[in-house]
Amino acid sequence: LKDISNPVLLLTASHDRIIPKSTMEEMHERLPNSILYVVDKAGHNSPLEKTPEVNREIITFLKE
Repeated sequence: LKDISNPVLLLTASHDRIIPKSTMEEMHERLPNSILYVVDKAGHNSPLEKTPEVNREIITFLKE
């Protein structure tokens, strides 16, 4: 992961049981140009549970 230099958006959710937030935090530490966004009070289906919030973060990331 340390060799990936492109910007990366890592989306995780506070209650994700499939890919725990701690796993994404570890990836974030290893990706030098990453942004970690945690969707609060959501699980693995956060794009469906919190669609407007997730879309907003993706759009913001893509604009930068």
